[in-house]
Amino acid sequence: MMLFSPAPFELDRLADEADYAVVGPTDGRARVTHTNRFPHSAVCHIERDFGDGRLTGCTAFLISPTRLLTAAHCITSPIRQRLGLPNLAVRIRVTPGRASRDARPFGWQWAKQWHVNPPYRNRPSGLHDVGLIELERPFSPSPGHFQLWSPNRQDLERLRTTRLLHISGYPADKPDGTQWEHSERLDRITERQVFYSVDTCPGHSGAPVWIHRQQAGAPVVIAVHTAGPRPHSGGAWGCRPGVPLAPAGLFNRGVRLTPDLLRSIRTGFRR
Repeated sequence: MMLFSPAPFELDRLADEADYAVVGPTDGRARVTHTNRFPHSAVCHIERDFGDGRLTGCTAFLISPTRLLTAAHCITSPIRQRLGLPNLAVRIRVTPGRASRDARPFGWQWAKQWHVNPPYRNRPSGLHDVGLIELERPFSPSPGHFQLWSPNRQDLERLRTTRLLHISGYPADKPDGTQWEHSERLDRITERQVFYSVDTCPGHSGAPVWIHRQQAGAPVVIAVHTAGPRPHSGGAWGCRPGVPLAPAGLFNRGVRLTPDLLRSIRTGFRR
């Protein structure tokens, strides 16, 4: 049985000295067993069809009863675009709080529409890798939804020494439809991104990066998880049999929820 109350930060810092991410030198991810409980209930498994009928997985999270955030590259494919193929998903199935291949405590539905952050649409970049998904109707019963926060640089520096970052999602190296979480510290901050040693694998893209502003407070999302470092020659570090765990010094990253990005999200990325 997993408990997800924040670990004492001092103990985590000691453990973190020997545990940098993506994935390695050790895999710190733990399976979430109670996905029907918030906040894990608001973490969604999304399956995209890019026109060939196949459904491939990614992660998203609810920010209202009918709106989700994810990574832009989860709903549009720059690789397909470079090959001259259709690059925007034609169907997206959304399942909140999925627990396994068959366990869908809130059911599922096809998304109504989806939009890419305009700067990413104009020129794909990790700095703007955020997408928005809209639903036809709320789920019933409600899985809940996350609140968003745009901390400034001073806030983020304080968080580095007082709080842990949490990421939970649907990595492709684990059994289909299972949700996995890991929590570690914030490592580096830039104008539009945050870097951290939270362990993730492909499929985690689009997951919420959340913190607890108070020790027992509600979770608030400060970033969208988007990527890891340049992969090993055999694939993402530690995410495939035979591929080694990551050496120290490599970090995962997410797009910060800056004030301008929050304003764009509120308009539904329409401009």
